[in-house]
Amino acid sequence: MKFARALVLILAGSAVLWGFAKVMNSLDGLKNPRRLAFILNSPSLPSSVRDVDCSSDTITDVIISCAFAIEPKEFDRLLVGWKFDQQASGIGTSYSKYPNLGHEFDIGIRYQAQPPSFKHGGVVELLSNADKTRAVASRYEE
Repeated sequence: MKFARALVLILAGSAVLWGFAKVMNSLDGLKNPRRLAFILNSPSLPSSVRDVDCSSDTITDVIISCAFAIEPKEFDRLLVGWKFDQQASGIGTSYSKYPNLGHEFDIGIRYQAQPPSFKHGGVVELLSNADKTRAVASRYEE
């Protein structure tokens, strides 16, 4: 009888913890495309953006990264929110220095912007594979 009671308490506690985790994840919105739009300073995203996975680890500065998939023909629509400078193509390194987000890919294209609206400094970076189907966008603002 004591064993059955303990088992019921353990299962009930586990269900409560699981439910709490689900609610917190939904409130945090780590898969919310609006986070990606915030990074890119864009009122809307291309309709083909999918599989958005974001991470934000700090409180004092704005540091957020999102990995996502996109149709290549719509990739250039991601570049309208900031004045991006394209850096070397064919970089060939993975984005492993970023949070463990999305599917790993080799960086083929890197865009950076240093918005003047970031009063104390910062950078927005958009990394993509060569065929522009996978990308990671990051925003660091002091």
